[in-house]
Amino acid sequence: MCLLIVLRRRSAAHPLVVAGNRDERTDRPASPPGLWVGQQRRVLSPRDRRAGGTWLGVNDRGVVAGLTNVAGAAVVAGAPSRGHLVHLALDADGLDAGLAAVAQAVAATPHSGFQLVVADARAVVVLRHDGGRLQRIDWSDDVLVVTNEHGPGALQPRGLAPALAPALPLDRQLARLADVLRDPGGDGHHPICKRGTDYGTVSSSLLAVPPDPARGLVWRYAAGAPDAAPYKEYGNLGRRLLPESAGG
Repeated sequence: MCLLIVLRRRSAAHPLVVAGNRDERTDRPASPPGLWVGQQRRVLSPRDRRAGGTWLGVNDRGVVAGLTNVAGAAVVAGAPSRGHLVHLALDADGLDAGLAAVAQAVAATPHSGFQLVVADARAVVVLRHDGGRLQRIDWSDDVLVVTNEHGPGALQPRGLAPALAPALPLDRQLARLADVLRDPGGDGHHPICKRGTDYGTVSSSLLAVPPDPARGLVWRYAAGAPDAAPYKEYGNLGRRLLPESAGG
């Protein structure tokens, strides 16, 4: 994932809304959102079919985690795929426990640079790992933007302001966020949707998390650049976050 937009506390029905694009090699295979069952939590996430991890997920407690790389950071030879960190953060008894698990993993095994955003209706935290240093950033504002080239709050994407209008119905808000995710840049603006033969935007997500993520979840996922691939609704998979004994 190379861009994440997190909106919090703007709607009682969906107190957490996340929009993001994944930029990657175009020949790297991936699967759309599906169920991942950890040791403690049930998680919905798309899957990187080469390394097995993910770049975005939501668990049965309504915690969301998303990942970007850090442009220009040194690649650590033999390091594990950073995609496992999203599942690690979500397979925990709460947001802080997930952050602690990630910090422990990074301390034990060298990782290449990343920014991991972990959020729920109450808090948003960014773990930034660069140059062997892990920094925790507690984000208090109700809007967060990070990219692989920008730290928290360093970029204001063109067209984001209309998506932040007060009392905006969810469908209209997601439509306006989709416009942001389709922006090719130009005229001095940072490209959000990147097109290339070998590397570019390979998927896009619009995720709205209700207080009970098993009921009322919205996840619109485009299996390609969002200016060409349609968004399809995967929110009905929220029921799979329920334990099997409860009908999941």
